[in-house]
Amino acid sequence: MNMIITMMAALLIAVPPLFQPLDNSPGVEVRLPLDASSPLKKKGGPVSNDDGESVFVVGLFNDETGKIGAPLFGKYLVRDGALVFISSQPFSLGKTYKAIRTDTKDKEVSQFKVPALKAQDAVRVVKVYPTTDRMPANLLKFTIVFSGPMRQSKTIFDAIELVGPDGKSVDDPWRRTELWNDNDTRLTLWFHPGRVKLGVNLREQLGPPLEPGKTYTLKIPSELLDASGNKLAQGFEKKIIAGAEVRTRLDVNQWKITPPIKQSKAALAINFPYVIDPYLFAREVIVVGPTGKTIVGKASMGLEEKVWQFVPDEAWQLGEYFIRIGSEVADLAGNTISRPFEVNLETLEPLAGVQKLKFLVK
Repeated sequence: MNMIITMMAALLIAVPPLFQPLDNSPGVEVRLPLDASSPLKKKGGPVSNDDGESVFVVGLFNDETGKIGAPLFGKYLVRDGALVFISSQPFSLGKTYKAIRTDTKDKEVSQFKVPALKAQDAVRVVKVYPTTDRMPANLLKFTIVFSGPMRQSKTIFDAIELVGPDGKSVDDPWRRTELWNDNDTRLTLWFHPGRVKLGVNLREQLGPPLEPGKTYTLKIPSELLDASGNKLAQGFEKKIIAGAEVRTRLDVNQWKITPPIKQSKAALAINFPYVIDPYLFAREVIVVGPTGKTIVGKASMGLEEKVWQFVPDEAWQLGEYFIRIGSEVADLAGNTISRPFEVNLETLEPLAGVQKLKFLVK
């Protein structure tokens, strides 16, 4: 028992104040001080997994069966006289792990438990993009923003419903791949592309998720669980009016630019004739000044994601600027400035690349 207690004191785990399920958590590690006689103590930096596992391994402990799972994947290194193990995947919240020494005959064991997230205010749905109620029938995705981190689970695709005008749920409309941002507060919910694209067997068999001229309701139930295992504060519903399908490449020449005036911090604005994907736009668009340097400032999307504004940190100067537009900027149907979402391989036109829109500050 004394030996085990000593081991438990020697094996340390450092958990960040807020452990996020999708965070790589570089601060979470298990370390064992090395004996002076250990050949690894003379080394520094990374060591092979074979060398590391010859000293100790770490596995998930099953409280119900009392068994330890297979050794976790990760990397070993020697730092400050200790052998350190860093898991390639984050440790699971509220779970028990055991570290087992493999360089001794009696297989000394130490264990530690990763704490669950602290109780948090009830999470709610903050916004669903697109914010407009009217959208093309070949809509490609929704983006759901939550007020706090959520629990990842494949059951989310059964819980979130798309209800048709007949009051019945559309049968299995989602692409069952979880796409969360880094802190699990934003879910990209894709329609299955096979239901959206023309001429695809899945669409022919089951039909499109949305049909032009019909009204639907997106229902997000309160039963969804946040990262702490609590239900949402309340459910959320969004009305959807499906319009005509849109299957053409975006034309930036249809965008209307309202330039600012010199020596001001007035907003540069772009008005679009269609709804823009706000997250792709934020990632793909920058403003470049007369000297060729990127202008630093704050950007935002306006009403129904049809207006974009950019306010610089420093006042605009006299000269010619341009807006650099990446090729992945897209509308709600996945059509980009590079090409439409659906392409005919027989009549495929050359892809459009990065584009630039000039404007004058005067």
